[in-house]
Amino acid sequence: MNRFDLEEQIMKCWNTKDDVSLLAESILDYNLEADEISNALIGIAQLHELKCKKLFDTFEYLISRGLIKEEEFTFADNEL
Repeated sequence: MNRFDLEEQIMKCWNTKDDVSLLAESILDYNLEADEISNALIGIAQLHELKCKKLFDTFEYLISRGLIKEEEFTFADNEL
């Protein structure tokens, strides 16, 4: 694993927004029933949780191996 894997996983987490947008569009286009919407939302939430877990595991791995430094992710007060 390397920083590029981390970046790829960050981008995959952002894809959740696209999934929610597709669901919203489908609700309007196909008049989805409440149980279909609920099932889709549960699935999206579960996939998002798995993506975030994998992302955090990669982040921890890279820090533990010294491939990225924790200091790189610390902001000074004037940088915020």
